[in-house]
Amino acid sequence: SADKDKFLKVFDQLKTELINDFDTLPGLSDDLKLQLKSYYNECLQTTVPGGKMTRGLSVVRGVEILKGRALTEQEFFEASVLGWQVEWLQAFFLVADDIMDGSTTRRGAPCWYKFPHVTQDNGINDALFLENLIYKSLRRHFKKHPSYVQILELFIDTTFQTEVGQHIDTNGTPYADGKRAAVDLSRFTLDRYRGCVRYKTCYYSFYLSCALALAYTGVDPSESDMYVKADAVCMRLGEYFQIQDDVLDAFAPPEVLGKIGTDIQDAKCSWLVCKAMEMVTPEQKEILIKYYGTHDEEGVAKIKELYISLGLEKIYIDYEEEQKEACDALIATIEPESFQELFKFLLGKIYKRQK
Repeated sequence: SADKDKFLKVFDQLKTELINDFDTLPGLSDDLKLQLKSYYNECLQTTVPGGKMTRGLSVVRGVEILKGRALTEQEFFEASVLGWQVEWLQAFFLVADDIMDGSTTRRGAPCWYKFPHVTQDNGINDALFLENLIYKSLRRHFKKHPSYVQILELFIDTTFQTEVGQHIDTNGTPYADGKRAAVDLSRFTLDRYRGCVRYKTCYYSFYLSCALALAYTGVDPSESDMYVKADAVCMRLGEYFQIQDDVLDAFAPPEVLGKIGTDIQDAKCSWLVCKAMEMVTPEQKEILIKYYGTHDEEGVAKIKELYISLGLEKIYIDYEEEQKEACDALIATIEPESFQELFKFLLGKIYKRQK
């Protein structure tokens, strides 16, 4: 779409600004500056754009909806800058997450740390680097904006919340003596799962974009309940999105999904295993105990067969319809009515998605 193309042009400008910052560094030779510019030009181009860009575009859409009119060039640019910072945050999380999970592919290509000239050593530093660039761009473009501090705090708070969620996710099966302990299936409860999803997914994937649109348009959180209402809808949307993600991880073909799912191998506290735990017979539970967290293909296939025999795909299809109705009902309670459009836009992006 035209908006998407305009949005991508803003990325090009932000990338150019950030890469040119290397030229201002004192005490480095031209050769070193060239090396940095070349490496990080590739890093940014590989890790930041290339996804569906829903999080970033949602900020632009949110600002349009809240203003109730087409945006001026300047407003579109500023809303896009904010949207791209959400995409930068996502890039930071994904580069780090792929290393933590030992993933091999992302968006249909090798994970960044799997590039031969990158490796895990650079990948960890690059994740930290990507996070830092958010604050450089915000300072460059929003230092004089009346909502600058609020915007900074939204990124700080969201990063903290997501890292709490990441810890819960990584330690679904804890570590001991330098390696992962034996899988303890009793830890895989829907209660733990919901806590993990709230922090790992809902805030950065849904709430942040909505809150940035509110902050940019001058909605004061101390005088408006729109942030609280956005939070309620985003928690519901985020849980639905993550459950979808878990089902796709197990059942979507990698060529459609753009990555090879590793939740079973990584013994993740996924919706599928939590739901299975509520349903299994003692014999079926033995299959989970034996094969969940295994890295051999036969064991992974046995877990997927168990999920199918429990009818989890059908349960998910019913759940998806229930969530759609629940989201629609929750969205209908939001005032002003025009603000509902943003959540309808988000729900439309995820309902029945295939990747």
